[in-house]
Amino acid sequence: MSKYQCGHDDYSLRRLKKYGYRLYFDELVGPDSFPKMQNGYCNEACKTKMKEIYKTSMEQFLTLTQRYFEDARIFEYGKQTRDSGLTYYDNFFQLKEIRKDPVDGKNKIFYSDEIKVDPIDREYKFVLINFKVGILNGKPVRLCDLPEGTKCDYDADHLPENCIGGDNEDSD
Repeated sequence: MSKYQCGHDDYSLRRLKKYGYRLYFDELVGPDSFPKMQNGYCNEACKTKMKEIYKTSMEQFLTLTQRYFEDARIFEYGKQTRDSGLTYYDNFFQLKEIRKDPVDGKNKIFYSDEIKVDPIDREYKFVLINFKVGILNGKPVRLCDLPEGTKCDYDADHLPENCIGGDNEDSD
């Protein structure tokens, strides 16, 4: 870093709003990576930008976690064997799939316009089972946001048959 460049120059509110809270989240909450203000490098504009980035990131994270807990289904002990964590719940609504790249064989995140249900990603199927969510016209929806009487194409009571990814542990 030169004496004329602030360490926060690489942070962008526009990119944060486009890509979501995860873009800077680890840095914002990590005690060793927290983007501290540096005397002689940072100014008021930098300070204002970083406050807004921090606020936006935390608001997005809070919204996600609140929805996660609101939508979670409660099962009796031993009735449901597979959980779906916050990452898979988030990926479901961001239309992201974690799957192996056919070129290098590594797990990567792929974005899509809609959820493919034939076959459906295995983790999406677990999200449908574990949360009060559905797929309507190829888009993820929260059941509480739908008008009463609206039927989803797929939800916990109507699951897609085909499933891709991982082993076959998705049965009860």
